[in-house]
Formats: sequence, structure tokens, C-alpha cells
Amino acid sequence: MTSNRPTSTRLGTGLLLFLSVGAAACDRETLVEQSGPASRRAYEREAIGWTRWALAQPHSTGSPISDPTGELCGVGQSGSVWYLAGTFGGPVERTCDVPAHKYLFFPLINRWGIFLEEFYASEQEFIDFLTEYFAANRAATCQLMLRLDGEDLVSDELEELDEALYVDVLEPFDVDINPDNWATQYGFEGGVTPMLTDGHFALLRPLEPGVHTLEFGGIVCDGEVIDFETSAIYTLNVED
Repeated sequence: MTSNRPTSTRLGTGLLLFLSVGAAACDRETLVEQSGPASRRAYEREAIGWTRWALAQPHSTGSPISDPTGELCGVGQSGSVWYLAGTFGGPVERTCDVPAHKYLFFPLINRWGIFLEEFYASEQEFIDFLTEYFAANRAATCQLMLRLDGEDLVSDELEELDEALYVDVLEPFDVDINPDNWATQYGFEGGVTPMLTDGHFALLRPLEPGVHTLEFGGIVCDGEVIDFETSAIYTLNVED
């Protein structure tokens, strides 16, 4: 997750929507792509849900983003969608036990921003800045990876991946951020805070019971130089 100032770094009711989206897919592909208004709304809703889930956990001791092994993958999980985390930068390998019949939702690469009055004169200035910041990072995304059991879930064409997986939420939504958070070093005390988020996310239909290997990640480039890179390899033990 990238950052260029302290404020910029990088839910259940949707089950019926997911089922209807799934029914429309004749071949029952694992990946739910953003192919229309319904699936786009699902991605936006789950991007908000993922952000609330990830930032509710204590950064120093319970963050699924900082987790080096996967032992925290079940923290704070509820409902029909199971969230997975990437990293704050660099690679990780995790093992995670996933209950049966759970959709999976996770970011290949993402960003968020919090509204602090000491940095923004108004909420509209906050929205304007993050809108430009998100767009610049989207344009600078130079590689995305999404692979299940050794097979790409979409082609490796960046343009196709971008269209299928990119989502931004540019209307502020409230997040109750843990007092122990990634911005504690900047004096941010947490609490309920308006936020925006964007990134390339993936929504997967429930996997068959058994062991699966899920790989995902992304790279942001500044010309030929890698500005930020994240990747995760999950061994998923899906329950019967």
C-alpha cells in the first residue's frame, strides 16, 4: 500500500446479489468480474467492508496485513464473505483455514485515505486530492497477478485485469479505526473516521473443499523503477 502523506496509504446483504451474479455465469467461473452494475456495486460494497475489517484490528499485534504466517486470517471474520489481506509491501506466504461456502474478497493492490482536518481544509478538498491520487496510482500500476492452483484466473493483459478488477469508492464512508493503527506514528488516535479507498480487488465464488493455492499481488511503477510492490501466496484449507 503506497503513501505520500500520513493520511494516504495504502457486507452479508450482498449474498443474494452474489448468487444472482453466479447464476448468470453459465460456466460458473471462480472469479466474479465487474461486468455490469450489479457486480460493480458488489465490489464497491466489499471494498468498504474489507477496509473496515482490516483497520478494525490492532496494527501491532493483530493486523491481517502484517501477519507473516496466516494465523490471523480468521480475526474479525463474519458473514458470507471471507476477507484476505495483502501486505504493506513485499511478499508473504500464509496458510489459512476457510469455512465452507464462503466467497473470498481481497486486494491485489490497494490504497486508502483518511480525512483529517489538519491536512485538508474541507471534505471536498479531501475527495479531490484522493481522486487525483488514486487515478495516478491506477495509471502507474504496471503489473497485476491473480492465480489459483497454478492457473491465471484472467489473462495477463494489464488492460483486461484493470477493467475487471479496479474499483474506487470516492464517496466518504465511516471506518472505526483501531487506536493501534498504521498512522499512530503520525499521532492519529483512531476512532470513527471518513475514508476513501481504491485498488484492484478480486471476488471469488466459494472454492471446492480441499487445499488450494491462491497467489495475488501488484506493482506500481515510476517509469522503469518499481515504486511499490506487494504479493501474497495463500495455502487455503477449505472446509467440507
